[in-house]
Amino acid sequence: MVTLDQVEKFLGQVVRDEYGRSLGKFIAVFADVSGNVEAVEIAVNDYDLVKVEASRIMRAPDALIVLPEWKVTAIDVENRLDRVKKRIRSLEELNRKGMIPTHAYEEIRKKLEAEFKKIKDESAKLKDSLKHKIGELDDQVVRYERAISNVYVLYMSNEISEQSYKASMDFMRNAKSKCLDEKKDVEKHLELLSKLEAEPVEPQVKAVAPQSQVPVQSQTPIPVVIVEESQH
Repeated sequence: MVTLDQVEKFLGQVVRDEYGRSLGKFIAVFADVSGNVEAVEIAVNDYDLVKVEASRIMRAPDALIVLPEWKVTAIDVENRLDRVKKRIRSLEELNRKGMIPTHAYEEIRKKLEAEFKKIKDESAKLKDSLKHKIGELDDQVVRYERAISNVYVLYMSNEISEQSYKASMDFMRNAKSKCLDEKKDVEKHLELLSKLEAEPVEPQVKAVAPQSQVPVQSQTPIPVVIVEESQH
């Protein structure tokens, strides 16, 4: 949780996302009476304001970082999906060992299954949203590539100066790289969601390998020699 004391010194400064892109200026903060930040206001330009919820704010030593909305949602769904499956596995293990009564097992199982279904539905919608985000980022990369190519042609035909060319290219190449960084991040979370969904819910019972029987070696009879005492 971010507090008012932690963020007030950044008022008036430029806010960036975790990929280093400028989002605008941090101009206002909303906090409850306990001093916990509820949201911040960012000025994207002179007339457009964007309100960002506190859950998306991450404090760095010298700046405020705003997490993408898709990432905050993805992390939340991943954590809940992982937690509910762990609880179901623990419940089944306890039931298998006869450590909880049947009525308690059935009641808890019913609640967990309902929660599991709900989170799976959220995960399916989120995965569609992440795929759409990847498409948007791909489109953005293509636009940068077209713009880069166009500026390169103008420079090679001596229609713009080298200084203007370098300034433009540096910005666009850097922006394209950040788009690709975000795309990799989206793909990572998309893969993680699929992995969590595919993990088995039922506990894995380890099979016990049969112990090898050691053959009993036949013992050779020890000959007994009877010595008769000599009579005097």
